[in-house]
Amino acid sequence: MGSLSSILFMASQALGADQGAIDATSNNIANQNTPGYSREVAVLTEATPSVDGSVTYGNGVELQQIQSVRDQVLQIQISDQNQQQGSSQAQYTALQQVQSLFSNPTQGIGADFTAFFNSISQLSTDPASVPDRQAVLTAAQNLASDFHSTEQSLDTVQSGLNQSVQQNVTQINTLTQQIAQLNVQVGEMQKLGQDPGSLGDQETQLIQQLSQLTTVNQIQTENGLTLTTGNGAPLVVGGQSFALQTTTGPSGMTNVSSQGQDITSTLKGGQLGGNLQIRDNVVPGLLSQIDNLASQFSSSINAAQASGYDLNGNAGQPLFTDTSGAGAASNLTVAITDPSLIAASSDGTAGSNGNVANLLAVQNQKLPSGDTPLNTYSNLVAQSGSLTAQAQAEVTASTGSLNQLNNQLGAVSGVNLDEETTNLMNYQRAYEAAARVVTTVDELTQSVLDMGSGVTGAP
Repeated sequence: MGSLSSILFMASQALGADQGAIDATSNNIANQNTPGYSREVAVLTEATPSVDGSVTYGNGVELQQIQSVRDQVLQIQISDQNQQQGSSQAQYTALQQVQSLFSNPTQGIGADFTAFFNSISQLSTDPASVPDRQAVLTAAQNLASDFHSTEQSLDTVQSGLNQSVQQNVTQINTLTQQIAQLNVQVGEMQKLGQDPGSLGDQETQLIQQLSQLTTVNQIQTENGLTLTTGNGAPLVVGGQSFALQTTTGPSGMTNVSSQGQDITSTLKGGQLGGNLQIRDNVVPGLLSQIDNLASQFSSSINAAQASGYDLNGNAGQPLFTDTSGAGAASNLTVAITDPSLIAASSDGTAGSNGNVANLLAVQNQKLPSGDTPLNTYSNLVAQSGSLTAQAQAEVTASTGSLNQLNNQLGAVSGVNLDEETTNLMNYQRAYEAAARVVTTVDELTQSVLDMGSGVTGAP
């Protein structure tokens, strides 16, 4: 049966529940601009009623818990998109450096090819001219120099990416250690049926940072969250983190290992995967093409030289050093310094220019790779531009998708000031009403006591 004491108990419970709801709402408002914060809601439930015969009495309200609003599916989707965005951004940043080396087919090596063949064409008008012969050597030296600088610049890009790989691994290991520490605390709270609150937000933020660096698979187990790389190598299991190791491979590049097993080739997503893709595939491919171009072009020019005679009537000597294989572009040098050794003559006489045609023919002859020297270089320019444009498009697409997912998550877990202000006013009115009940019960109790004190005993 209801009584003043039971009413007072219900009112006091309501005060506590409404105070908790006000605290949660105030915390939401305070953290409106906190990155990764998930808004909290007060979970209010009806207290177990009392039954007296055929009458059931309500016992007010209880604050069951303060619960953070999260959407695990959206969080995983954001993690996946972070991996895509991190990889494409890393590739785009590196490819911008590569593209600057091949920005225009009429500059650099492309311009040098044109200048070289123009100097040979000029020599045909006066094959005995020492200045014209010197111009050919100068153009050849400029060409060799640009081959050197282009290959060295690609090596520099690759070296920079290698350092980025090392930094990425260090960042991954730091994050997994932090996640493992939080994972223990979050797991203990979840086992007790409690919401992890800010600890859960911190762990989620760290996982999102980790997913920007590499592909992360998330598995929820009884022992807490388990994180692995894309190929299943463990990163975090419960409260234990598994550090990735770096070793120097035969090529001098950094390899990544997990528990002694090389997993470099399996790392695809995130900044680490993007850096590895450019370092191990794109740059070596471009280096190979530059080396082949330098080797095949120099061989073709040297063959044309050998078919003629120099100014002294001697058989033509190689204009370029014989170079092939890896590093051919860096090793390419002009083999002669005496301009009289250029084999312009076809019959050994000083005034003959018959062999100039053979030298010029190299300009339009297909190399063993399948195209002319200039077209081969132009294809390199187009290839680097296409790769860069593709990476840029992927950055734009992944960034758009990521923003869309974050907006969706914000609609679910983010703080809406208008909504929180309305909630705050409602909880405040409820608190004031409960306080009024307490005051009323207190006044009634005092009245009853006063009535009791005025009753006299029977005669």
